[in-house]
Amino acid sequence: MTDSNPTTARDFDGLYKALLEAHPRDALRQLCGARLVESDSVVDGPTELPRQRNRQSDKTFLVRHADGRPTDVYHFEFQVQRTEDFQERMVYYWACMALKYRRADHRIHQFVLWPLGGGFSGRFRRDRAQLDYRSVNVPDDLDPATLLDGPLAPLALWSQKPPPDLVERVVDRIKAAGAVEEQLVQIELSMLVEGSLAAQVLDVLQRSGMSNVLEQSEMGREIGRRNHEQGLEQGREQARFESMRTALRARYGDLADLDDLARRLSSQDHEGNIARIVAGVSLVELRS
Repeated sequence: MTDSNPTTARDFDGLYKALLEAHPRDALRQLCGARLVESDSVVDGPTELPRQRNRQSDKTFLVRHADGRPTDVYHFEFQVQRTEDFQERMVYYWACMALKYRRADHRIHQFVLWPLGGGFSGRFRRDRAQLDYRSVNVPDDLDPATLLDGPLAPLALWSQKPPPDLVERVVDRIKAAGAVEEQLVQIELSMLVEGSLAAQVLDVLQRSGMSNVLEQSEMGREIGRRNHEQGLEQGREQARFESMRTALRARYGDLADLDDLARRLSSQDHEGNIARIVAGVSLVELRS
């Protein structure tokens, strides 16, 4: 997947892959409409393409049927925004898979997930070549109620028609995830949503007793860093206030407004005002 904003593209790309890898059956049912039975086996397919080891598709699953039907090959691409060569790359991916998976034994299904919407239609035509693939705009095409009933719940945060209890239900699904690693993937994905929703998810996570897991996420580490820096700054402010108060008291005695004056002078120009006090400036000048 390519994008003009590499950081954003990488975040969506890696988190979507991790989410689908953790829940392939849910992904195939909810994103592809696949009808799976218990006897079907779902395995990771290779993403490295023949003859082009530096080019990989985003995610591939193979669904093998016990009843002898051809194996279904589900190819996923995750794309934040349109790029000029994207549809040609989809043709390339299809051709590589067609060479690898013979027609008699396999059926190829291609899906592109657009986390922010605005994707291509899923139909490519050029000269006499044509390719149809399924283009899924996450904010518009996925039912939030269905998503919220399963482990893909964070995707509902981008829905154009979210339910009123959206954030609480997303957090409930995060809490219900088994492993901490899985919870972290869902938390990180939730933090990519724009606007106030990320802050709401963060608040509900903290109130729901998830702070210990949240601290292990990128957002949690960022919050910890900010709190640490804020604590250091508050410590420096307190030290400046104490030294100013000591200097004022030593020079002018117990003033009625000692604390207020010390706080104001230390916040304006701590070192300069200390120098003025030592030089014997009058209280009138200090207070002016």
